[in-house]
Amino acid sequence: MKNLSKIILIQLTLITALSASGGIGGGGIANIPQGQDREKYHLGKAVYNQDITLEKQTNVKLVEQEERLEYLQGSLPNTEKRRVNLPDFAGKLTEEQLLALEYFIQIRFNVKFPDKKKE
Repeated sequence: MKNLSKIILIQLTLITALSASGGIGGGGIANIPQGQDREKYHLGKAVYNQDITLEKQTNVKLVEQEERLEYLQGSLPNTEKRRVNLPDFAGKLTEEQLLALEYFIQIRFNVKFPDKKKE
């Protein structure tokens, strides 16, 4: 009887310890930047969530924007790919908005983009 009670006590201790450990946590979200980058982050977030109205832009390189937006779309997690279609924004973003969108995705989804070379 003593052995049975010891076994039950050990099992209860193990079960409690395992459930209290918290398990494996998700990767989480990177910290929202402070200072100047904060405005850029929030502009990108507004574009991503379609919180601002996007008007057709006249002085943009449409093909370049399409390529950049398709690349961004491909770098999103699968759940986000179903939620938002970034190539639809082509021709509607200013350069500032596009850079902010890239920055937001880089921070929010921990995506690394190749360095752009200035020609």
